[in-house]
This record gives sequence, structure tokens and C-alpha cells, in this order.
Amino acid sequence: MADQKTPMDIMRAVSPVAARTFMDQRASVMESPEVKALDTKSKLLIGVGAAAVLQSETCTLMWVKQARQAGASHAEIAEAIMVARLLKAATVNDTAAMALDWLGSEGR
Repeated sequence: MADQKTPMDIMRAVSPVAARTFMDQRASVMESPEVKALDTKSKLLIGVGAAAVLQSETCTLMWVKQARQAGASHAEIAEAIMVARLLKAATVNDTAAMALDWLGSEGR
């Protein structure tokens, strides 16, 4: 598995420009001294949750590893995933609300 290419390795091989622009964007969000309202660990925990919600196993693992390196605890990472799961469930509720409302009023 150590020789397995990452999505960014593949992107670099196909389009170095696309890879570079993504990494530039990442640096502007994660490393810029002008974007520091959130500390790095918090940003990485947001990454964990977002990757989990977007159902990317590769990205979730990558963000978890980076969060651990930034000092996130197992409990903080698990909580980020639980929050992400809750928010995804909330979007299911929102998506189904109109249909549920229709079912509730059917026959009245």
C-alpha cells in the first residue's frame, strides 16, 4: 500500500497546473497568516467531518492523520465525525420535509 498513488499524485501526473492550483488554494486557506480565525487543528477537524460527509474514505483518512499530527485527540476526531453524521442526517430530514408534509396532509 505504500506504493499506492494518492489522488494528488494522479492529478500531478495528469495536470501539474491543476495540482498546483489546488495546493495553492489549500495553502491560502490552511497556512495564510491572513486566514487565522480558526487554528489549524480546528480546520483539520472540519476537514475530517467534510470528507466523511462527502463519503471519501481516502480523504477522511488523510484528514484524520493530519488532525492527529496537529494534536487532535481520538475523542475530538470521533466528535467531528459524529457532528458530520448529525448534519448529514439533518439534510436528509430537510430533503424529505416537503414529501413528509405532503404525506401528513394527504386525505385531509
